[in-house]
Amino acid sequence: MDCPRCEAEMVLLEGKDGSMSRCPECGGLWLDLAELNRILLRHNLPGLESLGGRVNAEETTGVCPEDKVDLVAVEGGERHALQYETCEVCGDIFLQPDTESEDLQGNVDSLVDFYRRFGNAKGAVKSTAKRA
Repeated sequence: MDCPRCEAEMVLLEGKDGSMSRCPECGGLWLDLAELNRILLRHNLPGLESLGGRVNAEETTGVCPEDKVDLVAVEGGERHALQYETCEVCGDIFLQPDTESEDLQGNVDSLVDFYRRFGNAKGAVKSTAKRA
């Protein structure tokens, strides 16, 4: 699978806690919505639909490597400073965490940290990510 940001071949990271793909070039992570929700729930966070966010229709995003449609940018956190991208067809998620880790657990920790900060927006509206 190619990275939606830089089109490099993504590397599959697998472990007992699940799987996701990581771009060796830009460090971006790609995972399906069900996998993300499992990770969030295991870390006592609500599912993605409950974390809020707002769509930024003006943000230029990549293309879903599976469905070949434009990704939608969703912003959240304090002053909407954090962003992830999602495919409106399959609901999969792409984001670039603050830290780059080449192992699954390091990336899971980065995701959890990102969505903890993302969900802190006051008065956030529901995201457009589809439920798995």
